[in-house]
Amino acid sequence: MAERKEEAAARITDQFRSGESMVYDLSCCPGVRLTLSLKQRQNEEVADLWSAEAHARQAPERPTVVGSGPTRGDALTEVAKAWAAKNGAWGFPTLDWEAVARELRAVRAV
Repeated sequence: MAERKEEAAARITDQFRSGESMVYDLSCCPGVRLTLSLKQRQNEEVADLWSAEAHARQAPERPTVVGSGPTRGDALTEVAKAWAAKNGAWGFPTLDWEAVARELRAVRAV
């Protein structure tokens, strides 16, 4: 009997470069579309600083959160924390950030 593949909680649907950023569009369950942008910034105090910005595309006002850290993974973690702190308010849908991180790790984005 063939194994049944479970539906992923997050799936990258598109990825592209925009200026200095790498942008990832993800489809998250149920029906949530997320755009995540990662870019490296130079800072006088910190040798490498990564910035991540995420917004839900289906919301008219496109709520956005930003996070930064010494690595891409740390920047993603900060975005996930800021997003979760919104607790579903103001157009921030509940997301499985671990599933998002798994998808990004699969393409070596974080």
